[in-house]
Amino acid sequence: MPELQELLTDHLRDLYDAEKQLTKALPKLAKAASNQELKQAFTDHLEVTKNQVARIEQAFEQLGEKAKGKPCVGMKGIVEEGQEHVAEHKRGPMLDVTLVAGAEKVEHYEIAAYMTAKSLAKAIGQRAVAGLMQETLREEEQTGTLLMQIAERLQKEMQQQAPAKGRAEKTSKTNSTRTGSSKSGVMTTDHDEIRRWAEERGARPACVRGTGGRGDTGMLRLDFPGYSGSESLQPVSWDEWFEKFDAEGLALLHQERTAGGQKSNFNKLVSRQSRSAKSHR
Repeated sequence: MPELQELLTDHLRDLYDAEKQLTKALPKLAKAASNQELKQAFTDHLEVTKNQVARIEQAFEQLGEKAKGKPCVGMKGIVEEGQEHVAEHKRGPMLDVTLVAGAEKVEHYEIAAYMTAKSLAKAIGQRAVAGLMQETLREEEQTGTLLMQIAERLQKEMQQQAPAKGRAEKTSKTNSTRTGSSKSGVMTTDHDEIRRWAEERGARPACVRGTGGRGDTGMLRLDFPGYSGSESLQPVSWDEWFEKFDAEGLALLHQERTAGGQKSNFNKLVSRQSRSAKSHR
């Protein structure tokens, strides 16, 4: 069916350009992100995207077509929207939430596109091409799930910080000695302090499922009992956790107590290169 093969070829050229656009956009998004998990997700997906470009080239070869793209207007619009957000927002939690929302748009766009490519390839009996599209589709679905989980955590962190921020603003005039670091928590790289803080709250060392590989623990997390996202985490030993923690140059930003005096579970893994992290080594 030459008409369907022509349609598939045209669709692949659109995807080829879309993925090429992403290889240029992802490093900029990683640089703009302040949340370590989101930054790592963008960095990791860049390598995945490069492999996806290679698969499209294999698909062209299977079809006897030259690997070339055509301008993908849809992806261009999403990428430009992301660049506008970077320009409009200061680097921080609000920009991170905005960036992850844009990244989720990208994944939904790509999931739909690869489902179509797979369907067309199956219709014309191109099983090898359909297999290539299925492999990429699986990766895009995994990335979409990961981004959704990151978005939920970022939104939850903003909600938790908002009440404390409001109370801090009301009392700032009478407490001029308070600093940014005391409002948001304390940074540390001390293994004993981190383990003590976590175990007092019932938290265990963990990593995000599907983010590691052979010899790589994956994205680190602390798994708190009863947390709704625990199904996306898998347990690791403290030795494994701290080995990756040190290798990635991370520090733990955490709180002992909330503004109301209750035990706080607030924590975030950040780069220890920041001035605040250095002061707590």
